Amino acid sequence: MKILKPVLYVLLVVIIIVVAVGFILPSKTHVERSVLINAGPQTIYPLLNDLHVFNQWSPWAQIDPATVYTYSGPKQGVDSVMKWSSDNPEVGKGSQRIVSSEPGREVRIVLKMEGMEPAQVGYILEPQDGGTRLTWEIDMDNGANLLYRYMGAIVMDRMLGAMFEQGLADFKTIAESRPALDAPKIVTQEIPYEINWVVHTGYLAYDPAVDKSPGILVVHEWWGYNEYARRRAEMLARLGYTAFALDMYGEGKQASHPKDAMKFSQAVMNDPELAIENFKAALEVLKEHGRTDPEHIAAIGYCFGGGVVLNMARAGIGNLDAVVSFHGSLQPVLPVAKNVRTRVLVLNGADDPFTTTEQKDAFRKEMDAAGIRYEIVDYPGAKHSFTNPAADELGRKFNLPLAYNAEADRQSWQKMQDFFNSVFGR
Repeated sequence: MKILKPVLYVLLVVIIIVVAVGFILPSKTHVERSVLINAGPQTIYPLLNDLHVFNQWSPWAQIDPATVYTYSGPKQGVDSVMKWSSDNPEVGKGSQRIVSSEPGREVRIVLKMEGMEPAQVGYILEPQDGGTRLTWEIDMDNGANLLYRYMGAIVMDRMLGAMFEQGLADFKTIAESRPALDAPKIVTQEIPYEINWVVHTGYLAYDPAVDKSPGILVVHEWWGYNEYARRRAEMLARLGYTAFALDMYGEGKQASHPKDAMKFSQAVMNDPELAIENFKAALEVLKEHGRTDPEHIAAIGYCFGGGVVLNMARAGIGNLDAVVSFHGSLQPVLPVAKNVRTRVLVLNGADDPFTTTEQKDAFRKEMDAAGIRYEIVDYPGAKHSFTNPAADELGRKFNLPLAYNAEADRQSWQKMQDFFNSVFGR
């Protein structure tokens, strides 16, 4: 018992010191990180002012794909609200509401997390070195909670700061891939064209400051001719190409469920003659347009569309200069023609379960045997549909292994640009 008393005294003293120090520690915690983005404030601001975009770059969105998100209020700006709920303790439950926003300068948010006091979040935009410095900051009130005070003083900056750095890196990729608001205006138009009495609708985009330029077909994912394909056509136009997003299904069909997407895509790919006919008809529309250099034509495709452009290259359809497949099927539907001159670039996610090592090996063997110039690039950590910002939501909704990867999206788009520069000598 004699030895127990000193131990208890020491323990009591330690507890008193810990409590005393805890009350001396700051009751508030501030964490901030920043990144320099090669884009103007007016381009960056809309991405911050829309909570629907948050999960495209949020580091927490990747922790639990099963998290449920709900939105209320305006789509953008003050009083728009995003709520989330997850069984994963790293994500938990909470909400964020935009409380103020000043175009091109800042967005302010109140963040509420279960079991914690509301926190104040800010995104501040400052022009710098021809770009914009984006600062992400958070101020948390720890109150009299000694545990939170110690965490705020010892680990919060390191722990939360690392998450901020990851999120800002992904945001930078997304922001820099968006067309600048002060970029040259492009011309777009929907063009209907008919194949066997079925009306198809394509989307043409070009830079009016460019007289004639190489033409590039854009083949949609298995979801059909949609906004995503049209946006890629616009991005190509801003690079100086004449782009045409085609409709492989006809009548502008779009799938809202994977069962419909499978039905539409198989109807085309199980009928090679129909696939060729639909592709060639769109190709003629592109070639005949006055802004297109008909001697220089390429095609890109996503998912289903990637498989389409690879098969058109195999068969020598349209005598294309080059094709690029983004997370597309490598399975042959059409036989390889003789003396194919089309150059091929395949951009895959290394973690895409729909493209196996065996399929890639078989594709290489097929290309080598045919003497076709090709390159395959696998992006580490990238899954299927890694270029589409809507992939995460679609993956959760339909329990599919889909995931957007901002860095792989950026790298693959740059790889395509370098490839076309080489092909067209630009």
